[in-house]
Amino acid sequence: MSEMNVSGFSDDNVSSIVDNRSHVNVTDPVSYTMDIRDVIRYVALALGVPGNILSLIVWLRGHVVSKNPSSVYLAALAIADLVYPLFVEILYTYRCYGYWFCKSCWTVTYAAGLLEPLLVLSFSVERLIAIRHPLQVCYVYM
Repeated sequence: MSEMNVSGFSDDNVSSIVDNRSHVNVTDPVSYTMDIRDVIRYVALALGVPGNILSLIVWLRGHVVSKNPSSVYLAALAIADLVYPLFVEILYTYRCYGYWFCKSCWTVTYAAGLLEPLLVLSFSVERLIAIRHPLQVCYVYM
């Protein structure tokens, strides 16, 4: 017969519980974060790339550009929004930091990241001027 401990239970069951717990597979919470980050990245690419291509096609049509000067800003914003995630994905996939190709990818990514808020600012200023002074618009005929 096995010995009883202070609580009145035998020690045979405790060793079997410890043995059963050793087979539990506990994963690292960092791996969950990496999985979620990958899912978000792929969803952003799946939605962003076709969406920016379609908006670029719409904003660069001839009759849209001729009637709406803001379409140039929106087309440039679509290009910057298309370039940034594509080059970030290239950098993430190849994980390179020293080669000339990777340095040029970093430069393009950095430039696109800086260009996006400047395009939004210039678009906002252009719209502000058009709203504040609607009758002082200068037409340029070619």
